[in-house]
Amino acid sequence: MTHLFTKTAMRMVATTSLVLAIAITTNNLAHAAEFNFNWKGNTGYSAKGSFNYDTTTAPSVISETGLGATKNLQSLSISFFDPLSNLINSFTPVLNSVSNYGFLRFNFDSTTEQIFGPFDVGKDDEFPGDAWLNNNLALIDEGFSDEVLAKEFGFNNRDTVGTKQILDLSNNSVQVSKVPEGSIIIGLLTVCSLGFSLKQKSIQNPKSKIGQCYFTGIKEKFNS
Repeated sequence: MTHLFTKTAMRMVATTSLVLAIAITTNNLAHAAEFNFNWKGNTGYSAKGSFNYDTTTAPSVISETGLGATKNLQSLSISFFDPLSNLINSFTPVLNSVSNYGFLRFNFDSTTEQIFGPFDVGKDDEFPGDAWLNNNLALIDEGFSDEVLAKEFGFNNRDTVGTKQILDLSNNSVQVSKVPEGSIIIGLLTVCSLGFSLKQKSIQNPKSKIGQCYFTGIKEKFNS
C-alpha cells in the first residue's frame, strides 16, 4: 500500500513540475519577440544573426548604442561566413540585456519589422579574429567620417596580427524575418513531452538507469 502511494505521489510531482515549467516558459515566450536577420556582400561573404526583446516593455522603435545595459534588447547574436558558407566567427554583442560591444549601433522598427539607420554589430577589441558588420551611417555616428565605405555596408575583420581589413562590401540592406511564436512553443512542448515520457518510464521501471537516477532525485527531495 505504501509503495503504491509513493508511486502515485511521484507521478503527481513529475506531472505538476512539467506543467508548471511549460506554463512559466510559455508565458515568457508569449511576451518575447524573436527575429532573424541576414546580409550578403557582393563577393559572397555573409552574416546571419538573431535578436529578441520583450514586447510588453519595448516601444515601436528600438535603438541601442554602445556598452552596458540595453534599453530593450534582451539578446543579439551574429555569425559571419565566407563565400563557401564556412563559419568564420560568431559573437553575442548583447546577452541578458547587457551590451559588451562598444561600437554597437542597432535600430529596429517593430511596426515595419525593418532594421534602419546606423548599424554596427559584431566584436572589435582589436584582437585577431574580431569581425563586425557596419554601415556608413554608423561610421559617421561614431565619428569615423574619414573611413566611409565605397558601398553602404561593409564586412570587416582583423587578421592574424590584428590588422583591420574589409572583406566585403555591398549596398544590400540587412533583411529581417520574424521567428513564428508557434514554432518556439511547439519545440518547448516537444522537449517537455519527451521529458514526461522518460519520467513515466522511469516510474514504471525503477530498476533502469533512468529510473534509478529519477527515484534517487525524488527521494532526496522527499527526505530533505
